[in-house]
Amino acid sequence: MISVLILASQAYAIEIPHEAFELENGLEVMLLEDHRLPQVVVDVWYGVGSFDDPMGASGFAHLFEHLMFMGTDRVGQGQFDARMEAAGARNNASTAADYTNYYSWGTSNTLDLLLFLEADRMTGLNITQKKLDLQRDVVRNERRQNYEDPPYRSAWLELPDMLFPESHPYHLEGIGSHEDLLNASLSHVERFYSDWYAPNNATLVVAGDLDSKEVKARIEEVFGALQPAVVPAHVPAPSVNKPVVARRVLHDDVPSPAVVMAWHTPSFFEPGDATLDVLADLLSDGEGARLPQRLVYKDELAQEVWAYQASQSRGSIFLVWVVGRPGVDPAEIEAAVSEELAALVSDRPATEQELTRAVNGFEMGLYGQMESLLERAEMLQRYRYFADQADYVDEDLARYRSVDSKKISEIVGTQLASERAAVLQILPEIEEVTP
Repeated sequence: MISVLILASQAYAIEIPHEAFELENGLEVMLLEDHRLPQVVVDVWYGVGSFDDPMGASGFAHLFEHLMFMGTDRVGQGQFDARMEAAGARNNASTAADYTNYYSWGTSNTLDLLLFLEADRMTGLNITQKKLDLQRDVVRNERRQNYEDPPYRSAWLELPDMLFPESHPYHLEGIGSHEDLLNASLSHVERFYSDWYAPNNATLVVAGDLDSKEVKARIEEVFGALQPAVVPAHVPAPSVNKPVVARRVLHDDVPSPAVVMAWHTPSFFEPGDATLDVLADLLSDGEGARLPQRLVYKDELAQEVWAYQASQSRGSIFLVWVVGRPGVDPAEIEAAVSEELAALVSDRPATEQELTRAVNGFEMGLYGQMESLLERAEMLQRYRYFADQADYVDEDLARYRSVDSKKISEIVGTQLASERAAVLQILPEIEEVTP
């Protein structure tokens, strides 16, 4: 299948065929009909994420994601999952900075149930203090397990504070602080739900083995009566192009030093975003990637290296993450990374071979995603939400195919200048010496 798609990409447009329409209450719907397998996907995105956490209530959007599984007046606590699993279907959800998504999948005959359950909790959630207390404890535990206890993961709590001012909604990691989670009240929850969870702040994708005409009528039936809300405007995000805190040293229970370097970069789908994706691949992915070759094999400073363009709608972040060998001076790691970046602007620009490998990798990854029904549904959501155009596959591919050595050099020289970097060192804890 992939080879056919690659051939097609050279001859005519690649697309994800679908039908789009909007209900009177503002719910945007996309139907993707695919009869190759007897399966269906129901995928809902809400236009609210951790960016919209209320002031003093960090982690709220993610906490609310958990509450969405706690039952309604018609589907009691514990029954959402139980009814779905009894039918052989499954579900999951995630909270990002810019959106929250809920998705479920099952065999074709589960579609009515999946649609009913999703519509029921869109405006009918039954929230109680007991449910809030339970999920608050779950989220606080998640923070400990995923951010506080594992080696080096505390970096994700430090970086937003270093990169963004307090006035910016990206200032805190979406998991939230313990203090804010403890302060979340039932009235906060109810207000957040009534503000953001409504059909006119959601997009529904239904994909798979379905009859579009029948499913359209069913969607009208189960979602059409839901009342729209007066959705608040998103808090304006101030423009940020340099870190608030340029340097920070963190001592933690880790076996060796790590250095994390981060820069503000263009938003998702803006010019330069794809160039930085390609740069990240060139620096850290695959055989011959520049940073592992220099830091791991040549200088023997590091045991793990990766680079990543974290694309977001209100400003992205480019990261270089290096876990050093025990005893290595983190200043040597930082200097080596800076030298490798500088070489891309001066004496060792990106080669045609490096660019071809990276771009081919992105194309193969995109074609691979298109093999999955859920991933195609998510692609439609992502393109519509961030590019304002669900039919965006060709344009997305074109972003990567246009990257050349000159674009790499320009973006390194302008966006990744050393004076624009936030540098976090994570060092082994200092042992106290008893006199």
